[in-house]
Amino acid sequence: MWVMMWGAQPALSLTKGPLAAQENRIPHSVQVGDTWLALAYRYGVTVADLQAANPQVNRQRQPVMGTAVAIPGSGGERMGVVVRPYGNVLATAVSMNQSPWQLAQQNGLETPYRPLSYAPLFAPGGATPPQEWPVGIAGLELSQPVPQPGQALGIRGTVAGDEPVTAALGGAGMDSFVANGRWLALTGTGAFYGRRQPELTIQVAEQPLWSQPWQFEDPNLWEYQSITLTGTAAAIDQESIRQERERLFAIWEQNSPEPQWDGPFQLPIHDYLEISSGFGARRSYNGGPFSTYHEGVDFSAYGGTTVFAPAVGTVVVAEPLYVRGGAVILDHGLGIYSGYYHLSEVLVTVGEVVQPGQTIGAVGTTGLSTGNHLHWDLLVNGVWVDAQAWLAQDMACWLLVGWARPCAPQG
Repeated sequence: MWVMMWGAQPALSLTKGPLAAQENRIPHSVQVGDTWLALAYRYGVTVADLQAANPQVNRQRQPVMGTAVAIPGSGGERMGVVVRPYGNVLATAVSMNQSPWQLAQQNGLETPYRPLSYAPLFAPGGATPPQEWPVGIAGLELSQPVPQPGQALGIRGTVAGDEPVTAALGGAGMDSFVANGRWLALTGTGAFYGRRQPELTIQVAEQPLWSQPWQFEDPNLWEYQSITLTGTAAAIDQESIRQERERLFAIWEQNSPEPQWDGPFQLPIHDYLEISSGFGARRSYNGGPFSTYHEGVDFSAYGGTTVFAPAVGTVVVAEPLYVRGGAVILDHGLGIYSGYYHLSEVLVTVGEVVQPGQTIGAVGTTGLSTGNHLHWDLLVNGVWVDAQAWLAQDMACWLLVGWARPCAPQG
């Protein structure tokens, strides 16, 4: 398997003088595809000078998306593209409709007939800055430049064919979908993910592996809840809990390859007293450590309050469960599931396709519950994520746009 040699020095006749003084350096906010090489082409400096201007940065890694690097004094920005072709300059120039001799000269090469194997080429021109994408994917976009723990994360781009694409974040595989020249990858991170810089890796079929680290920020504003269990609640059947989770994860880890929804998600409840517990709240039981967190959002409401479907989805669970009580789980496609628990009534059946605003149940206090409320959760790639953040970031529409579909407002 080929692996890109990101730290390679570009074979260009770039202007190289003494490093600019500290006051002449300009900050650059690192975006996806802003590798050392792409930044060197963009600002007309060398990779060595870029790295020397950022001595605090690990030179063995690419610039971290969501952070800033210093750019030494240069002659301004240049637009263009970075390609890593197989073959020679001649074949690449023909594919890009450029002069092979000019392309060779711009890259400090004596002849366009020299074999290149997998060496990079810079072709100036156009209206966008040079960026290094994974081979076979163009126009990468991130759902948010600096994500936080507990959020759903998306990556989208365009592809030339229908070859398989794999992606991972910090070594954990992402759900990946390719259709009609579009590519989407989805995952989530738990509320304990913390502040870190995991590597985002992408690979198209047998092409070289692409990698760039991504900065996470943790606001550290999590709520801490001390819960005392008494009576029957203190004698929870742990085996029943394990079996319930095992059965549900067998459902949550399945991926249907198309989005079912066609507009932004809505709140599943209109009339509630308060949000009694948000996603990620750290929990201690009976004086123990804060070793778990709340995996959904709790809406305190009167018993019998109507619960609605937030978006189009297929009912995959509609029954009473040991922990979750009266339960409805919807499959929205692309590995995205939403759940509604502790219901006093379940008003849909398995296999039914529900529409936004359709009644699916009523608030109750069934299962392991201490009062009337709706527990609403959302999973992406088998990971619980913050449903409120999903709404605030309009992730549903962001994903539809990446799938070249309209996102119609719901009536």
